[in-house]
Amino acid sequence: METIFLEWQSPEHHFNKKNNDWYWILGIVTLGASVLAFYFNDFLFGIFIIIAGLTIGMLSYQETKIMPVKISSRGIIFGRTLYPWMSFRSFWIEDENINGPRILLHPSGSYSPLTVIPIDEEIDLNDVRDILLEFLEEEFLEESFIHKWFDKILAK
Repeated sequence: METIFLEWQSPEHHFNKKNNDWYWILGIVTLGASVLAFYFNDFLFGIFIIIAGLTIGMLSYQETKIMPVKISSRGIIFGRTLYPWMSFRSFWIEDENINGPRILLHPSGSYSPLTVIPIDEEIDLNDVRDILLEFLEEEFLEESFIHKWFDKILAK
């Protein structure tokens, strides 16, 4: 029988509404890079750049979904995905992030990235920490410099 210790609603990812200038810059950079690729006879790369620019533009326009988050006896459930306790080594609660507090989970696999679960502002972080300590070790974890850099760029 599964026991739910804590649950809240959280956005799937942080969303910042982009202004028109952002889309103009994206279009100019995409067009310039694809023209250069076509000029150097790299047609496949030019088409890839155009598709990538269109994809980034469409994904940046979509608002995020609100997902249920549950901490249970089996693991953390984020939306419909269960992250079982046995697939993680440790956790860290990062409370000073530009997008709000979140749980960083260190996976057991060597080459797997950190799993990031956003925490609602109304949830007491000490309660989350106490529950997670029942299943995982607490270890200072930090996202890579590149991931933090992209968060800052995309937040503008």
